[in-house]
Amino acid sequence: MKVATAASIAVLSLGLASAGIAQADQAYYPEVVTPSTQTRAEVVRELRVAQSQGQVTVGEQANYPQLHSDAPALTRAQVLKELEQAKSAGLLTIGENDQYPNVL
Repeated sequence: MKVATAASIAVLSLGLASAGIAQADQAYYPEVVTPSTQTRAEVVRELRVAQSQGQVTVGEQANYPQLHSDAPALTRAQVLKELEQAKSAGLLTIGENDQYPNVL
């Protein structure tokens, strides 16, 4: 009895595996082939020009606009004073509660 059960499980597994292999052969998306109209040298030249103009970022840099302020940076004392004002006005929440800061 155990041999028959083991044999039937083996045959069933083989049948399911072959069905999976046959289905994996089918592509979900059609392969799109676009022939290149440029040579490798032209592509490299365009890349170098784009790099020299600052149009290419490397790594995980974000392309967010950098805002530069003309005003001088705040001192530590000024930041601490603003923090205390925000705490006293109830604009600051600490922790992971669902209360969001009040916007005036």
